[in-house]
Amino acid sequence: MTLVQHGLPALWSAALIAVGATFLDGPWGGVALGAGAMSLVIVGIGFAVRSWLMSVYGALLVAAIGVIVAGGILGSATVIALGVLTVAITGATAPVAALLQRGAPLPDAPARSERGPVMDLVRQIHEHTMLSDSAKRVLFRERELGLLRDAIELDIQEGKYNVALTLCDEMADVFGYREEAEAFRSRILQARQERYETDVATAIAQLDETLAARDWARVHHEAARIRRLYGDSHLVLDLDHRILQARQDHKEELEEQFLRAAERDDVERAMTLLKELDRYLDPHEADRLTEVAQGVVSRHRENLGVQFKLAVNDRRWGEAARIGEVIIGEFPNTKMADEVRSMIDVLRSRAAQTTLATE
Repeated sequence: MTLVQHGLPALWSAALIAVGATFLDGPWGGVALGAGAMSLVIVGIGFAVRSWLMSVYGALLVAAIGVIVAGGILGSATVIALGVLTVAITGATAPVAALLQRGAPLPDAPARSERGPVMDLVRQIHEHTMLSDSAKRVLFRERELGLLRDAIELDIQEGKYNVALTLCDEMADVFGYREEAEAFRSRILQARQERYETDVATAIAQLDETLAARDWARVHHEAARIRRLYGDSHLVLDLDHRILQARQDHKEELEEQFLRAAERDDVERAMTLLKELDRYLDPHEADRLTEVAQGVVSRHRENLGVQFKLAVNDRRWGEAARIGEVIIGEFPNTKMADEVRSMIDVLRSRAAQTTLATE
């Protein structure tokens, strides 16, 4: 190996000498001859001191300087630039070659102060990657426990109670912190119960708002949803009673208002209340109000008849047609309805003509 390391730069020097001797009459033949001779001397010194680095890099450096001198003689900026580039490359790679000549330390060699913090960090990363999962868990036990506690607290705040309970099982079974896990579990169950009761109370409050609106179809739909979601809550057990009581209260209120309107002889108001009350009364309850209801209906029919005649006499054809349609719809089997039917087409026609005339 030594002969190869020193022989190659020697051959390079000999080649320079041969080129210089061949073109000795040329403008750069002397430069090549001189560079080859100087390079051969440096190789000899390197061989004597057993330094292949001196032989190789000395020969390269002398050759590069010779190229620069030749470029100056020839007046070629390109040749000079090549020589300068060669010098730069030789100078930049010489320290690396010197390290290689001395020999680099093995990756698993004991740490030394000259490695510096970067090499120490690389060694630590290498050692950690070679650890088993169990060893890593032991090494980073406190860190993982801290992360686990933070995760449980966050799940409690966000209402993810089932996830938090699963993490409690891991804290108890994997890390052995059973008392702390049990304390967390008690907090989670209490928070979940409080959240559950709050949700039930909110749902019941929304149901009460729907009851106040007397939207019974929506009431039953909302009650069914509450039973599905909170079927084990004691507040859900009396939903049917709550709905029935609300219907009963509303029915009694309507009945009272109807009787008062009839007593005041407010026929229109009484009729409106009677129509709404009719949806809530059973046959037995209707019998109690039959007499009052008949009186109200009779007066209402009479009022409609009077209003119809006045509208016809005053030639208010549109209003007469509207009142006539009410009479036919509410009292279809009466003599008054038959009379209105015989006139309704004429009234509608005249109402249309009046509308066209006014436009």
